[in-house]
Order: sequence, then structure tokens, then C-alpha cells
Amino acid sequence: LTSEKNKALFEKMNVFTPRECEARQDILHDHYTGTVEMEALCLIDLIQQHVIPAVKKAGAGPLSELEAHVPTIKAAMEGIHHAESSYEKAQLARVLRLETMVDIRKTCDDAEAIIPAEYWTLATYKELLFIDMHSTYDEEVVVTKK
Repeated sequence: LTSEKNKALFEKMNVFTPRECEARQDILHDHYTGTVEMEALCLIDLIQQHVIPAVKKAGAGPLSELEAHVPTIKAAMEGIHHAESSYEKAQLARVLRLETMVDIRKTCDDAEAIIPAEYWTLATYKELLFIDMHSTYDEEVVVTKK
């Protein structure tokens, strides 16, 4: 977006000034970084509120790995917050999202495979994929508004 040829083209076509191209790029980087940060915070909550308690209750699973992942995510987010430019923040967010969080998800998936269903408080892949087969429909509960 901010290469010289792009800025020249956008300016020539009266779409963006060079400064507007730079601002647009910063906004896109900030938007991506913010999205990744929300996903990371959700992952922390899921691990702390669901996965770790289920592993502890079942007495099986990768407890120490899961407990170590939370500070890893927090440290990565801290690094993002201390980066100088929006581009550097987006680069760090990319590593967090597409590398670190993917590895952490594998650990959570491994825990899900081991933990008995009665201890697992999150929807399983089976429940999500075949939700229509796991729910019942009660016609008496359906209320129509007039």
C-alpha cells in the first residue's frame, strides 16, 4: 500500500494522498493486531476457565504445558504492546496468531482427546459439527409472536 508506485497511482487517480496511504496502512495493521489480541485474550480465558480445570478434575492431560502457555501468550502480547511501529506490532501479532496460538491449540486439542466428556465444559468438535443430532426440538416451547 505504501510502496512508491502504489502511492503514485493512488495520488494520480485521486484516491488517496501519500499520507492517506500511510495512514490506511497503519489502520489495517492496528486492526489486525487488535483482532489477534482479542483472540489471544479469549484463548487465555478458555485455557484458564475451562481446559485447565477440566484437566485437573480428570487428573489426566498436559497440565504443566497448559499452565506454561498462559504466560507465553501474555509475554507475546507484552512484546506487541512495546513494539515501535504498527508494522512491527502486526508482524509480532502474526507470529502469535499463526505460530504460537496454533501450537497452543494443539495442546488444548490433545487435552480434549484425553479428558472424559463429563469433565469437558466446552462444546466438542462432534457437538459443533453435528449439533442438529445432539439437540431436541420441543414444539410446545416454540412461541410465535403476532
